[in-house]
Amino acid sequence: MVDDRNSEVMAAPTALAGLGDAGTPWSREELSTQQPIEVNPIGDALRQINHLSRAFERRLGSVLSVNQTDLTAMEHLIQEGPLTPSDLAARLGVTTAASTLVVDRLVALGHVERHRHTSDRRKIVVVPSRTSVERAIDELMPVIAGVAGLVDDLPPADRATIAAFLDRVITLYTSAVAAPLPEA
Repeated sequence: MVDDRNSEVMAAPTALAGLGDAGTPWSREELSTQQPIEVNPIGDALRQINHLSRAFERRLGSVLSVNQTDLTAMEHLIQEGPLTPSDLAARLGVTTAASTLVVDRLVALGHVERHRHTSDRRKIVVVPSRTSVERAIDELMPVIAGVAGLVDDLPPADRATIAAFLDRVITLYTSAVAAPLPEA
């Protein structure tokens, strides 16, 4: 792992267990005694992409004047279509009360509207507004089109190699996300 501030070699996160005493503040110098992971251009590039992706999400949130949770809610609504507040709560991993607050904020900003459900008139669905979707797409399309252009420029063999590598990275992250949480 590489620190964002420089290119020093860092220890793997699993190697950090047991560092320092319980009452002693942690220090970066403790990492130098752990087994380092060698920095390589591909790992460094993936770290930079991850960092820039988060920065781009913050930028998009700023353009739309929303926080990260609201932006994630809008992403679900744009990708999946109208959702009930409880469906949105499940996707966000929050309570229905918290989801209602998210929807209230998004309605107040003009990003979404509440409508009656088409088949169950007792339910309400949250629908993204056309204007907000267009603003988000205006920000996203240059990046999406740019990456698509880079892929189009690659020879087929290179595309296959990169796709296979990225599939393996996705599998690694999927396993890490699905792993049971450590007990406190």
